[in-house]
Amino acid sequence: MTKREDSPILNSPYEEPRRHYATDAGGNLDYRDVRKGRRVFTPDVPQIPLGQTRQGGMFDLNDFPSEYGAHLVNRVRDEVRRWRESGYAGVTSRVTRDLLRYWFADAERAPHQKLFYAQQEAVETAIWLNEVAEKSNAGTHLQSRLQTTAAEQSEGLPRVAFKMATGTGKTVVMACLILYHYLNRREYRNDVRYADYFLTVAPGITIRDRLGVLFPDAATANPHEASDYYHQRYLVPPAYADALSSLSTRLIVTNFHDFLPRTLSGNKRSPFDGKRDDAGNKSEAREDETQVLRRVLGAFKPGRRLLVINDEAHHCYLPRIKGRDTELDNSETENERAAVWFSGLRPALSATRRI
Repeated sequence: MTKREDSPILNSPYEEPRRHYATDAGGNLDYRDVRKGRRVFTPDVPQIPLGQTRQGGMFDLNDFPSEYGAHLVNRVRDEVRRWRESGYAGVTSRVTRDLLRYWFADAERAPHQKLFYAQQEAVETAIWLNEVAEKSNAGTHLQSRLQTTAAEQSEGLPRVAFKMATGTGKTVVMACLILYHYLNRREYRNDVRYADYFLTVAPGITIRDRLGVLFPDAATANPHEASDYYHQRYLVPPAYADALSSLSTRLIVTNFHDFLPRTLSGNKRSPFDGKRDDAGNKSEAREDETQVLRRVLGAFKPGRRLLVINDEAHHCYLPRIKGRDTELDNSETENERAAVWFSGLRPALSATRRI
């Protein structure tokens, strides 16, 4: 994309960024100073720039490779870039190779069918971590760092997060990853790298309903008429066009509220239900952990591999010490939400084989 003099846009959304405005440690930009290359990731600098600075001659984050270049995110980006440039070397699954080529390396793919670079990099990173990273020393080292970080903050839950800006299309990424696991699982039933079932959890009912595009439309495969992203976004290679028939039975889309134990009724009620305790409060029979899982996971078979996709996953974390009811992530309201969401996933993953 050519930059116009009156436009602040430097890069195409379909390619890895090649230029950036000089950015200092405070997140300030200098629009008069365009630097080559992609701006490095730093955890202490806002990823949404604060604005233009009037100060000239500012230093740029990329001028300090020894300080920022070794960060886990930048190391992973470098390794995935090398893997992409190699033509996805090391992929042993025919299905994975077909998907990567169809999504990102098909010369006949129309411009309106292309995925954004942010989507491409997220999908590539997930696949690289799942089936390629372990084949190199650098990849093994990065996997170990990721596992250590996740273990420290997630009580051992295997988690990988993808932080994507608003509007970059994370739901398409979800569809790609579900398709990647689903199609590989059909071909390689005993390969533990691929999931049998998919549980997608959203922070609310509105977002949950929007994720209905993850269910294949059984009525039509026409991209202009179908209600699902697999057809709308041209994600299914022609050779796999007839393979989506059973995906809906392996996918559940819900919101975190479903992990709250519900009040039992009818013959499920406890004989103590309705009785009063010493304080005069009525006891109420509620679901136990097993009953919650049976309701949420439906017909999913125990002992199978489950892939959990948390939409807006910054709401799903190990609950912190209660704080004030503010807009901050450690507020009392946020902690209550996190407690339900995070604690509900732990038994769900314990009931399945972790991937």
